[in-house]
Amino acid sequence: MKNSRLFLFLFLSFSILATSCSKDDDDPKVGDCSTVCAGIIASGETAGTVAPSVVGKYTLTMQYATANSPFPDGTIGEFEVYSDNTLYAKIGDKCVTISNPIQSGTAEVVFKDTCMFNLKFGVSEKNGGGLNEINIGNSTEFLGQFHL
Repeated sequence: MKNSRLFLFLFLSFSILATSCSKDDDDPKVGDCSTVCAGIIASGETAGTVAPSVVGKYTLTMQYATANSPFPDGTIGEFEVYSDNTLYAKIGDKCVTISNPIQSGTAEVVFKDTCMFNLKFGVSEKNGGGLNEINIGNSTEFLGQFHL
């Protein structure tokens, strides 16, 4: 009887530890994406700082997609904006974590992804604070917006 109680105690203890330490694959984090891209700040550009009010995790929908957009209207994207000036973007089965944004205005920082999607992601803040949208474009044109 003592052995069965000991076995049950050990089994339950191990089960609790194993489940409490498991990784939640549905929760995107910087380390979960194997593609990490450090944006290059070119001459004449200013390093950007993410506004504290836009830090957070978002599921957004593509709107206003242009004919050249790689994502049609209705495409869902998962984004996480971090206070350390990092952006996680997952669209479809591809993801990238981008650092080193540039400042493109008082309310927007742009993350240059040259590793996965080859796009610029403009994280835009609302006038009163909070995320307004994430604009996408390439080196020459605007391609659409991901909205709440």
